[in-house]
Amino acid sequence: MGARNDTARRRRAGIAILGFAGTILLALFATGARAWSDHRGETSYYVSIGDSYAAGYRPDGHSGTTTGDGFAYQVLDSLRRDGNWELANFGCTGQTAYGMQYDNGCAQGALAAGGVDYPSRTQEAAALQFIDAHRDHLGLVTVAMGGNDIMQCLNFDDVVTAQRCAEQKSAEIRQSLGNFLTQVRTLVGDTVPIVGVSYINVFRATNLVGLSGDDRKAALSEVLFANYLNPTLRETYAQFGAHFVDSTTLAGGDLTDTQMSKLPDDGTVTTTTAWVCELTYYCSDHDPHPNREGHALIARGIEAAIR
Repeated sequence: MGARNDTARRRRAGIAILGFAGTILLALFATGARAWSDHRGETSYYVSIGDSYAAGYRPDGHSGTTTGDGFAYQVLDSLRRDGNWELANFGCTGQTAYGMQYDNGCAQGALAAGGVDYPSRTQEAAALQFIDAHRDHLGLVTVAMGGNDIMQCLNFDDVVTAQRCAEQKSAEIRQSLGNFLTQVRTLVGDTVPIVGVSYINVFRATNLVGLSGDDRKAALSEVLFANYLNPTLRETYAQFGAHFVDSTTLAGGDLTDTQMSKLPDDGTVTTTTAWVCELTYYCSDHDPHPNREGHALIARGIEAAIR
């Protein structure tokens, strides 16, 4: 009964977070966005590209699994309220922007739940072939890519070395994403909305989680997200007329450490930490991926962008 009450308290806290985040969404997308044109009575296709965020990965106590909790599946549910939509999910857990362009296939168990398999092709090639074949009925493309590239730089203890790493990885992300987006725009023009998403900076909650290198990783992650990852993604998507959902900001990543909230089991913590705990598996499982509520926040951001 106690566990059930704790779950209820966390659910109420999560609802409050999503409600408050909704005001951020309205502010971010107050200018509106060009909506897609669905084909009445016909099937419209939604193509999801990316890494574990796109694949809907979640920890399971072993090697992890991909599920329908991911934002792509939640966006699909919303789209189906207005028409006949099908999802082609090419997401692959562990994929980098560089690997999207150069690595064939997706490891066993890493492919998105119900996703499109491409054992002998790159994710980029497989997705582009699908887009080309369905270009007349393509309604939406989302991309979640680049996090695994930049996060490699968190492994360096020296800040200067980490920043040099981030500069190199940022260039690779621009090149790989730019190549993909160029080809998508060549195939479908500017009538199909493309939405890129960024990532929740879970590392700001490392002090609560109690992992090694807490202070260093928390401080370095803020530098990497604010100065490299998010600017790189934002600028690259803008270059191709794509929308950008700043998941870092939506999840409270820009809040100061003077803003405090209460967690049922942990007392008063920074609001950013509270949001990380409510929206991801980081505090419960030491896993950086969004939970269903975290993916819901991203999904609502995508929907706000395209409507």
